[in-house]
Amino acid sequence: MEEVTLEHEGKTYSATYVQVDDDLIVCLPDGSERCTTLRGLNPEQAAKSHLRGYIGALTRKR
Repeated sequence: MEEVTLEHEGKTYSATYVQVDDDLIVCLPDGSERCTTLRGLNPEQAAKSHLRGYIGALTRKR
């Protein structure tokens, strides 16, 4: 497993991810998972996109 980390408003968020063939499975900080078929995408960048979406959803809930 690999890990990506992003900072937002002074808080650090991390997610782990694993690539299985052409699929990416991302485990977000709340334990939920997101899956993506990569089709040539960079796995780390795709994982960061899922983490950004997670952070965005948290900030919209406030």
